[in-house]
Amino acid sequence: MTASDHGQDPVGDGIKSISRGLQKTRGDAGELAVAHYLQAHGFSLLAHQYLVPRLGEIDLVMKKGSCLYFIEVKARSGTPSYGSGLEQITPKKIAKIRKAALAYCQNTGNMNSQTRILAAEVHLQNGEPSGDIRIVPI
Repeated sequence: MTASDHGQDPVGDGIKSISRGLQKTRGDAGELAVAHYLQAHGFSLLAHQYLVPRLGEIDLVMKKGSCLYFIEVKARSGTPSYGSGLEQITPKKIAKIRKAALAYCQNTGNMNSQTRILAAEVHLQNGEPSGDIRIVPI
């Protein structure tokens, strides 16, 4: 058996590392595109990539009026051959987002705030948004 049989990158900087780097870059570009879009519609950005240990990361935390919004962003590039990015948000992921949102509220003293959890899908072309940004409650 080789190292690649176990899902490891034997060189340390091969295809898997490059692929993850591209995914991270695409995700960052998508998150910033959604943040700019929502800011243009009256939202304020409170946090980007808010990390909650053992639960993961909240892509965007935004506020409009007295409501806090926790937003999971799915960015896609190229032709959508694998379905909608929103379809990739599983019930398990939604549960983690809810727990992370609660942790955010506890850590920032916002326990009495109204909250909403949203999912956003953005298509990118050459790192820039292409077409509409789709935002739905989850």
